[in-house]
Amino acid sequence: CAKYSWLIRPQAYLLNTYWSAMQPFTVVGFEFPEFELPDNFTFCSLYPESCPADEWSNALIHFLNTRDEYLFVFLLDDYWPIRKVDNVGIETLAEYMRIHTDVLRMDLTDDRLYAGGRFDVESWGHYDIIETAFETPYQMSLQAGIWNRELMLEVLVPGKTPWETELQTQPPEGMRVLGTRQMPIRYANIYKNGEIIQEQLDRVPQEHRDTILQWMPE
Repeated sequence: CAKYSWLIRPQAYLLNTYWSAMQPFTVVGFEFPEFELPDNFTFCSLYPESCPADEWSNALIHFLNTRDEYLFVFLLDDYWPIRKVDNVGIETLAEYMRIHTDVLRMDLTDDRLYAGGRFDVESWGHYDIIETAFETPYQMSLQAGIWNRELMLEVLVPGKTPWETELQTQPPEGMRVLGTRQMPIRYANIYKNGEIIQEQLDRVPQEHRDTILQWMPE
C-alpha cells in the first residue's frame, strides 16, 4: 500500500547495485509511487486503491493470470540485497526448473536449508540442490525464490493474507520445493510489524546506507 511504497526506492537502488541495472524488474502494487523508478523497473498497478490484507492472494492471482512467463523471481519490497547477487547462478537454477517441471519453488536463500527434514538431491552447476518433504512447514515461504507461475496459480488460495499464504497453503506431494546449500541472494529483511528493524538496516553496507537514509520516513 502507499504507506509502505517508500520501501521500493531503496530496494530498487540496491537491486541495481548488487544484481544488475540491466535486469528488468516489475513492481506490483496499487497506487503509483510518488518518486521515479530506475529505467529497468516497471510499475504494474493492479487496482486504483489498495486491497484489504485478506485479499492479498486475490491480487497476486490476478497479476499472475496477466503474465505469460514460465518462471519468475518473487521478492517482497522489504527484502534489500546486501551483497552481490549470483545472477548467473540464478539462471542456472532456472534452467534446472525448466527441465524439472514438477518444481514449484526454488529457494534462493537459506530458508529450505534450515527448514528441517531436508535431503540432498544432486549438484547442478556450482550449486548443491536440496529438497524438503511436502509436509515440511513453510513450503510456501515468500522468502526470495524462483517460482513456476502455473504451479503457483494451482496452489494459491483466494482470500489469504501473505502470512496465511505461507502458513496455511500446502502444495500437494507432487509439487517439489527445492533449495541449495549456497545462497544466491543475501538480503536484509528490513521491516516487521510496521517498524524498521535497526539490526537489519545495519547489515546494509555503510557506503549505501547513507544514500538510503535520505529516502526513509522520519
